[in-house]
Amino acid sequence: MTSGLPGPAYRGYEPPRSQNPFPAPPGVVGLQPHPSYLGYPPAARNRRPMRAAAVVGVAALTALVIGTAAGFGGSKLAELSAEPAASSAPAPSRAGTGAPLTPAPAEANTVEIAKTVLPSTVMIRSGTGSDAATGSGFVLDTNGRIMTNNHVVQGAADGGRIEVVFNDGSRARAKIVGRSPSYDLAVIKVAASRSLVPMQVGDSDGAQVGETVIAVGAPLALPGTVTKGIISSRNRPVVVSGANSADDPSAYIDAIQTDAPINPGNSGGPLIDAAARVVGVNSAILTLGQSQEVSGNIGLGFAIPINQAMDIGAQLIKNGKATYPVIGANVSSTTDNGGAKLSTVESGGPADDAGLREGDVITSIDGKPVTDIEQLIVAIRTHRPGDVIKLGYKRDRSTGEARVTLGSKEG
Repeated sequence: MTSGLPGPAYRGYEPPRSQNPFPAPPGVVGLQPHPSYLGYPPAARNRRPMRAAAVVGVAALTALVIGTAAGFGGSKLAELSAEPAASSAPAPSRAGTGAPLTPAPAEANTVEIAKTVLPSTVMIRSGTGSDAATGSGFVLDTNGRIMTNNHVVQGAADGGRIEVVFNDGSRARAKIVGRSPSYDLAVIKVAASRSLVPMQVGDSDGAQVGETVIAVGAPLALPGTVTKGIISSRNRPVVVSGANSADDPSAYIDAIQTDAPINPGNSGGPLIDAAARVVGVNSAILTLGQSQEVSGNIGLGFAIPINQAMDIGAQLIKNGKATYPVIGANVSSTTDNGGAKLSTVESGGPADDAGLREGDVITSIDGKPVTDIEQLIVAIRTHRPGDVIKLGYKRDRSTGEARVTLGSKEG
């Protein structure tokens, strides 16, 4: 039985190096979801090695294959009833659901931005032993909800301890509200309090290459760290290759690329624009070297766009899990002229209903060329189940276009 695209058949998938159109330069090990700093205070860092699964990967500059985690999805936090709140504060809302946001200023006053966002940014410690991790997050609302990466808290998924450290040094126990391994996103919750300072939410659709951004978080378990850079690219297809666990499927991000210094432990923290609004969730870095030890920033970091992250957050708050779109087919690489070949098509699935057949080669999605599997999957993941997409395809010597209504899977 076939899985949806991308389904269980893609767990741990890494494209053959020979089919990588842009092989990594010498010395590049690959992207790591800088999973969070594994281990707590500095004294423990020298004793606790990083889990190998967090770093294994191959870097391809069109579809970056990473170690574990990442992603996004759809629906609005402002429309949720969610769980009963201990305070009367409104549920968090995503930019773009109301009046257009004011564009970020051309120049960033980093001192004032830091003063604004640090009270909303937290360090997160989760799990124990080999599952211990330290990462970052940011406050969504006074109901106590906090967004972070799934890989920061997955070690505590079975009831393990999660501690949140606020900028003023105060600490609170937290519980998981919902998490999505496929999207590397999670929402946790501390006790509701009017003293919590929600992060201002920006609009990642309006982010521009070259604009100033600031990464905030707890790299290497150093809370309250602020670094500055620019958005160096947008819509960068990033593939996070899952481990062997069923809880770690591959994830696909249409990422914001930044040169703002991001290091292990920044995971889950906010990427901030010049108006002090979060535009991305820092999730992965490219590292150099041949070992599986923690490596630092080399100027390539990747963030989940906040519009997609907040949409997935809405699902996690409402249902404790998220869904992603599928076409009901498995795909394989082609040997000539790019594209993605449908190796199997699920009977009665979206692709089958649209008239696609096994052996068809997908060459475009919504009019944009498709050069490889990863690009296709990432493009599909920017949509939601129920959306209609147009897939251009080749069949033998003929070409065509199919309108596919996307199906849904949980993950």
